Amino acid sequence: MWRQPGSIKQPPDDEETVNKNIKKHIGNLASTDDKIRLEALQSLLKVTEAKVDWVYEVWDLLLEKLDHQNSYQRSIGVMLLCNLAKSDVENRLDTSLDRLLAHTRDEKFITSRQCLQNIWKAAATNKPNRDKVLQHLGKRFTECTNEKHSNLIRQDIIQSMISLYAKDGDDGLLTKVRTLIAKEKEAKYRKQYEALLKAKSGNPVTQP
Repeated sequence: MWRQPGSIKQPPDDEETVNKNIKKHIGNLASTDDKIRLEALQSLLKVTEAKVDWVYEVWDLLLEKLDHQNSYQRSIGVMLLCNLAKSDVENRLDTSLDRLLAHTRDEKFITSRQCLQNIWKAAATNKPNRDKVLQHLGKRFTECTNEKHSNLIRQDIIQSMISLYAKDGDDGLLTKVRTLIAKEKEAKYRKQYEALLKAKSGNPVTQP
């Protein structure tokens, strides 16, 4: 059933209309027309900011997109799966998380960044997923030293962890963030990461 719980309470948007729109957007994700595909993605990302009950209608389709040869399709799979993680009451993500995390090293840089920027949503679902994601991000932060644009990768990792902190308020996570920031040898980048932490957490940055 294609229905959003607590659906939009506007007279024109009855349940049937919402269902048809969602189905249409899902189909349009595969469009070769950039405008149509982008509109579909943006619409679905907005809808999935809240929990939905049609998550398993599209779950396997989105998993397939993770292996697609087209980077746009991989990005779509990554971003929507991360958004839908909150709706995954069966915790199917448990067996798919490694596939999702693999795209923090996607061959297309923009796709890897999109994964890093959104993966905190998967971490917010439960403790095992949280621990796995944070361990992966910490390792990724350390290992990307010699990669091109490593500063952007690290920036995304810090931002993702800060977003998770904003969700669960775990001060221990701030300690982990500070520890990672301290590993940055370039002063200008370290200051950038510290500014992110200070702005988002409201806490001053101190060395661990």
